[in-house]
Amino acid sequence: MALRVFVTIAAVAAAAASPAQAQVAELSQAEIAERVRAAVEQVIARPDAVGLSVAVARGDEIIVDAGFGKANLEWNMPADENAVFRIGSVTKQFTAAAIMKLAEQGKLSLDDSLSDYVREFDTGGRTVTIRQLLNHTSGVPSYTSQPEFMSKFAPRELSDEELLTIVAGVDFDFEPGEKWNYSNTGYYLLGMVAAKASGKPFGAFLRDEFFEPLGLSRTYYGADRAIVPHRAQGYEYHAGSREFANDEPISMNVPGAAGAMWSTAGDLIRWQIALTEGRAVSPASYDEMIGSTAPTGQGDTRYGFGLMVSGEGEGLRITHGGGIPGFNSTLSYLPAQGLRTAVISNSDGIPATVVEEQIIAALTSQEPIAASRSTPQPGTEDAVRKLIADVANGEPDYSTMSDQLAGATRAQLPMLQQTFAGLGAIRSVAFSGVDLRGADTYRVEMENGALDFSIILDADGKVAMANLRPVSTP
Repeated sequence: MALRVFVTIAAVAAAAASPAQAQVAELSQAEIAERVRAAVEQVIARPDAVGLSVAVARGDEIIVDAGFGKANLEWNMPADENAVFRIGSVTKQFTAAAIMKLAEQGKLSLDDSLSDYVREFDTGGRTVTIRQLLNHTSGVPSYTSQPEFMSKFAPRELSDEELLTIVAGVDFDFEPGEKWNYSNTGYYLLGMVAAKASGKPFGAFLRDEFFEPLGLSRTYYGADRAIVPHRAQGYEYHAGSREFANDEPISMNVPGAAGAMWSTAGDLIRWQIALTEGRAVSPASYDEMIGSTAPTGQGDTRYGFGLMVSGEGEGLRITHGGGIPGFNSTLSYLPAQGLRTAVISNSDGIPATVVEEQIIAALTSQEPIAASRSTPQPGTEDAVRKLIADVANGEPDYSTMSDQLAGATRAQLPMLQQTFAGLGAIRSVAFSGVDLRGADTYRVEMENGALDFSIILDADGKVAMANLRPVSTP
């Protein structure tokens, strides 16, 4: 249960673009490996870290493919390069590539109507195209933003029909093609389109077209009940008590084509090399994936087909992140520098995107991210109290938020109100520390429970990032 800002990925991507990245070409493989290891070991020593899967390549040569920390705390099992992690929404680029593959095979067209393949989804008479689902311009509401999603639906092995009932009767975010808004429903539907067009279950299509031909031997789709060698466990970190708990239960039927894959950082880099070099889909299809973009309202970041694109020229970056209970991930490509990075974390206390920035800084001689403060940023406690009170009353003060956070809050308002309704009034707010992102973390005790709340204020004093989670008992 979280209020998250999708701009986290975009903001990090923009910060990474620098001419200094040209220095990557001047480093030896041994220097790259040592710098990466030094950066990651600083992170893995933190109290909120469990394990990391990390890979770095220059051009088409993988230089680092390694695991750090623990794959499983209960068994004290170390994470190595074979540890398999959930990757969440990094799945979306595989889904987009599957659609492009089917288009190459003449089994569908990007401008076909969704209703030609998925009749059970009610568009309310609107024409929604496959292209609009791919770049999130469909207006289809996201099921993950609906009330009771985590508590009522996430743990269940839902059929396609059962999952679509979560958004049945929910208003579209906007008319198709008019705006942009991230929609997990849209990508779930694309998996249904791919299954219909190919005549295969979506996971089987991915296996036959991508995993096996490209040698992605540590990559899986779904895998709830399958025997997965070296499967890692995911964890949530409670900043207030500095304790870990196993991740919240979620059936992989629920994220589906929007986020149900497992992989390693090394396999993600292998996938990216194949994708960018025309072995996963044709070069023309890949060009369309990164060229058919829609503005996201997050700086110059554009969303293509399962990929986010920011910058241009020397600063061009192609990336996507993912988050799912207990895990988060990122996979990025900087074409001008030939630099490829993949990071997967099995602790929600360690954002993979920030670890990636530490790695890029280490490889480009940029100034490393500043060490964490030991005291809160002035104004964050007041902002936490105000945000909770306003949202609980159904009257968020959007003028105190960044545009990106305001959009995320609007989308998740019903779910957030329901969360606060059950928790009651605030009793106390206590500073817990500063996380790896530089966010102030607070334990918020309420009448009927507690929250761990992370917050960042921008230079203008507006709330740029907010993330909350009701505290469960470890």
